[in-house]
Amino acid sequence: MKKTIAPQKRDKSLVPLSREHHFGLLFCWKLRQGLKNGTDLEVMRAYVRYFWDNILKEHCQEEEWLLERVLPNDDTQRARLHEEHKLLEALVELVEEGSRMNKDLFRVLEQDLNDHIRWEERELFPYVQAAANSDDLELAGQLLAHKHDPRNDTFTPEFWVAKPTKA
Repeated sequence: MKKTIAPQKRDKSLVPLSREHHFGLLFCWKLRQGLKNGTDLEVMRAYVRYFWDNILKEHCQEEEWLLERVLPNDDTQRARLHEEHKLLEALVELVEEGSRMNKDLFRVLEQDLNDHIRWEERELFPYVQAAANSDDLELAGQLLAHKHDPRNDTFTPEFWVAKPTKA
């Protein structure tokens, strides 16, 4: 029997970041589909750069900004978040360089980002909600909401869409 994970009640201050995790998981799915469809790796490389520049980089910066305001400097979860973001950025840079461009690099990026998002949703955000001062979290959330612009993924071509087979 498959274990189901109940949705977590998210503090409203973290909701904008939590909603964006959907884009990150969709990005991972698109990479998997692109590999499955045999997409030209240069197209996928352009998509990784696009996604980093337009969605993921700023998302990571906002998460770190929020945690700087609500958790102590020596907090291990805060440090883990920062280290994982640095790892994701390094993977994006490796993809961008194109050196030894192969499918495994996309798989590593997809898996690491997927695992990172799952960790944030299941462990980090509940931890922040319990550990942070609720007034500090609310204020940081208000500041974040004020400066947060909704992001959209408008990359083309849509390489993740399966090509119809010719009869």
